[in-house]
Amino acid sequence: MRREWARNFVGKHPLFRKTHSDNGVPWQQNIYYLWWEYLRRHEGYRKTCEKGGKGAYAKLYADFGNIHDCDFKTWWRANGVRLFAEPPSPVGVWALSNEETLELIEQGRDDNTLIVAIPLDYKRRSIMQGINRILTESQTRKRGEKRIKTSKAPYPLAQAFDVMALKVTLECYDLRKANPNMTLWQIAQKVGVSDRLTAAELASNDATAKDKKYSMTAGVSRKLRNAAAIIDNVGRGVFAKAG
Repeated sequence: MRREWARNFVGKHPLFRKTHSDNGVPWQQNIYYLWWEYLRRHEGYRKTCEKGGKGAYAKLYADFGNIHDCDFKTWWRANGVRLFAEPPSPVGVWALSNEETLELIEQGRDDNTLIVAIPLDYKRRSIMQGINRILTESQTRKRGEKRIKTSKAPYPLAQAFDVMALKVTLECYDLRKANPNMTLWQIAQKVGVSDRLTAAELASNDATAKDKKYSMTAGVSRKLRNAAAIIDNVGRGVFAKAG
């Protein structure tokens, strides 16, 4: 039976039926879903999509396609692995055939996969000593350490991410776009950016309420700046970077 290579992701992949797995999360909580959502807010990319891939973002369109003409599930299944997966790697410890060795090399071996030559006429003790030495030299990444900095995906994640913070930031951005006359503290009150004003504080508008409004306004203002920067960067194929 022909063995398949695993395609892993630095961020967990989206789940559309299950609610949990070791390597997946519900799609609404997925970092690649947010990548897709933020790119949908990019006005220049939207115009390129409307022109069938022609325009200032034609190069990015060649990879991501029209993200406005389908839902995330359809788009992900057509593009997710190709854009975001790490190079192929085996799912276990195998003795590779000549064909499998060549295939792994041709597909672009993951840096976390080693191809080792073992002379079977050596004593087992010598073989194990050699393997242990190779593992000591090669396993430089600590267990559980994020692979963001070493990612070899065509479109790697730019930095460590907080899915909930990115969702709240996008919610503030969307609410501001839909309601330009809404004050920033009102956006914070609705989204829950910080502690909400109580009914009593809303009614009194005393010094405590005013201080809260000031803090809420500053918080939303910061998130709106971050949203604009993330959207700008995602148009360059970089996510999720606010700076």
